[in-house]
Amino acid sequence: MLRDTGLVFAYQTRRLIRSPVVIAVGIMQPLLWLLLFGPLVDGLAAPGLGSAKAFDLFAPGLLVMLALYGSLYTGFELISELRAGVVERMVVSPMRPAALILGKALRDVLALGVQAVILMLIAVAMGLDADLGGLLIAFGLFAVVVVMTASFSYAVALMLRDENMMSQSMGFLSLPLLLLSGVVLPLSLAPGWLRGVARVNPFYHVVEASRSVMAGDFSDTSLWVALGFSLALTALMLRWAVGSLRRI
Repeated sequence: MLRDTGLVFAYQTRRLIRSPVVIAVGIMQPLLWLLLFGPLVDGLAAPGLGSAKAFDLFAPGLLVMLALYGSLYTGFELISELRAGVVERMVVSPMRPAALILGKALRDVLALGVQAVILMLIAVAMGLDADLGGLLIAFGLFAVVVVMTASFSYAVALMLRDENMMSQSMGFLSLPLLLLSGVVLPLSLAPGWLRGVARVNPFYHVVEASRSVMAGDFSDTSLWVALGFSLALTALMLRWAVGSLRRI
């Protein structure tokens, strides 16, 4: 299993290196949010924020935005491979089906991880004050979320097998997931009913945990909630994607 996953990851990584424009294009949306919207929240004072700087609360949310938008649409590549017969040839080979999903998901972690490092370096240059240990933990949560979301995208791609339906489905999901994650500002500023709805969103818990650890608060229970929520959903999404692959 490890050998097969490594082979798929190495192959996908070589493809990524030959197309570095993918990394440049993928980082543009969160980078524009950071460069154009970040200065607007820098120094913002709002009820409920306490002594926290709005920019320090905004920057960690960009990691989740990058993970969401960067991996939610990765299934399009799998649809192209299905149409070309690549996936069928891999499925009938001695390679384990789970290795294809895991190898691709780890490639997504690598590609989006490079983008996340660039994004946070720019955020630090703009004034982000983050605890180094907390930043590393946030990157760990980021990696788990990428695997979770990419696996979901691959599962949906294997189910729909159509780019138009895939685009509409992901577009329908991405906006409410983003808005209910509190990426821009904490949902503690929102009315109670909206906070209640947001608690069923796994990305909300990851945003809250990332903000806590990057602020140096490692005792906040949001970290364990986010980790448990994300790992459980990652296992479910991987199982769904691998099961869909085996039914081809």
